[in-house]
Amino acid sequence: MLIGKLVKGIDIRNFGSGSTGATNVARLCGPIWGIVALALDMGKAAIPVAITVYILETPSWSHSLTGLAAIAGHSWPLFTNFKGGKGIASGWAALIILSPWSGLAATLAAAPVIGITKYVSLGSIIGSTVGGSSITVLAILNNVGIKGVPNIPLIYIAYGIIGSSITIILHRENIKRLINGNESKLGEKT
Repeated sequence: MLIGKLVKGIDIRNFGSGSTGATNVARLCGPIWGIVALALDMGKAAIPVAITVYILETPSWSHSLTGLAAIAGHSWPLFTNFKGGKGIASGWAALIILSPWSGLAATLAAAPVIGITKYVSLGSIIGSTVGGSSITVLAILNNVGIKGVPNIPLIYIAYGIIGSSITIILHRENIKRLINGNESKLGEKT
């Protein structure tokens, strides 16, 4: 939201998709500002999750909770009347910290979809689904003692299921537009 005010003098919640996320920022303010928004959105999740995991070494349940709190804070920010983004950048960043392999899987699933179809929303939904499924499967495999699987605590399943569900639910209007054939593509101005 701040980038829209500084760059264009607008409240981006009133334009484009109405989201404060990186995709809407890119459409309204330009691709460079979209990348800046993406980096900031990812940072506000990656930093607190990394602190809980690597610096404070808090219990593993708090890692998932911190990631989910980052998604919630991004999606329903207190200072913007609870109207924010769709949680993809913050969810992706938290996923990368919690399970780098799952973050990679999400990226490898989303990037070609976005590249080929130009639908960021579709790539985001697919990436979120793959990332959430990946961290869930890895946590289960680790818990049953499969050798060579990353050490993913079982409680991270909560992050995988709840985080993915939230981001997909927040894309419900995008899903409707995809079905109706009127979803905006990457690079299109709204």
